[in-house]
Amino acid sequence: MTSSYETGREAMAELGAKQPHELLLMLGGILAILLSVAIYGVQWVNQGIPQNQYGNVASTIIINVVLGGALWASAAMTRKNLMNGAIVAVVISIILIYYGGQPGTIGGVVGILGAIVAAAKPYLPWSRRSE
Repeated sequence: MTSSYETGREAMAELGAKQPHELLLMLGGILAILLSVAIYGVQWVNQGIPQNQYGNVASTIIINVVLGGALWASAAMTRKNLMNGAIVAVVISIILIYYGGQPGTIGGVVGILGAIVAAAKPYLPWSRRSE
């Protein structure tokens, strides 16, 4: 029982160490993935997906999963180089908004907000180091 407590504690410590822009980018990626799976999963269970929509649904889910994962990865990219990660996040978010349907739009907007915070980080008063 203590190992599960320690694991959860370590995970929360890792999450608490992340910057706000990293959290926003991760949230945008996971929202795109989870919302697309949830929306089409609920539709499939309740009323079924018409056979002529299979291609559209499959491509939307694949686009959201791949681009959501790329948005998640761009959060890690901002740790190495802030502006490169922010630029990649904006490009991924715009593609996600354009091609991702409703879940992609939601995840993409959150990703753009994360990229804006990442780009503005050097100019924010609380991010300056005390010297």
